[in-house]
Amino acid sequence: MNEKLLKIINERQLVSVMNKTKWREVCEDFEELDSPHICIRYKLITSDDIFGFSPVWWDQLLEDASAIEWLDFEPVVSEHRGRLVSNKKTDRSAEILSILRRHSIRYSNQESYFRVWGYLTPGDCPEFV
Repeated sequence: MNEKLLKIINERQLVSVMNKTKWREVCEDFEELDSPHICIRYKLITSDDIFGFSPVWWDQLLEDASAIEWLDFEPVVSEHRGRLVSNKKTDRSAEILSILRRHSIRYSNQESYFRVWGYLTPGDCPEFV
């Protein structure tokens, strides 16, 4: 881990929940998942920006894994079918949860999303599932 990240972790008193191995397992499994792209949003400890829900290149996300504060999975995939037909909505909760459980990754429910925590700040008390 580089010095910039260590400085941020120490200044914000962050506690690591995930490690590089767990992030690698998650990213590899989602990359291999044979279904429409699951959208995620995430926040890095290096910024206050939240990267909105969109499909992601899992190998690129893995490069930033040591800086991920949290990662939300959108369980409902919306597939565009045309201008005159409403989007097709498919619930991918079972697939997402299967991967998280396979690797014993604890997550919390945030609104309708599944959140995997990379770091916790003092005062964070998520209810892990």
